[in-house]
Amino acid sequence: MNGFRHPPMAQGHIDAEHRIAELGDLELESGEILRGYRQSYVTHGELDREKSNAVLVCISLTGNHHRLDFLIGPGKALDPAHYFIIAADPISNGLSTSPSNSAHQPGMRFPRFAIRDMVQSQYRLLTRQFGIPRLRAVIGASMGGMQALQ
Repeated sequence: MNGFRHPPMAQGHIDAEHRIAELGDLELESGEILRGYRQSYVTHGELDREKSNAVLVCISLTGNHHRLDFLIGPGKALDPAHYFIIAADPISNGLSTSPSNSAHQPGMRFPRFAIRDMVQSQYRLLTRQFGIPRLRAVIGASMGGMQALQ
């Protein structure tokens, strides 16, 4: 795209490479299967050798990985110099697999899912993509906070 520029980010948002993890079929609490689940996420900082500095940021249902950017940065609560921060977009937010982008179950064919399914998708991301067995912390706001509690 010759000369194309992205619009400027909102104040307080930080740029990080947007990534997609192909996590396969996800069995949901309802008994349905979410086919070909794709988890959207961004990371900040570096994962230490022991994989002991990981922090998961859970996002509200319609939010995205920028939801808690104001907490991330040098000298802030989530300092990338100290933590490996993973902000995972939730099921159905339009970046992770959603009714709007699902190749297998678009629109009304999208299966019902619950907060525990969102947590399970994040667990799969952490263990399969990064091999992280335990988190230093889990945070979230709104429905992201409910995921953190779960």
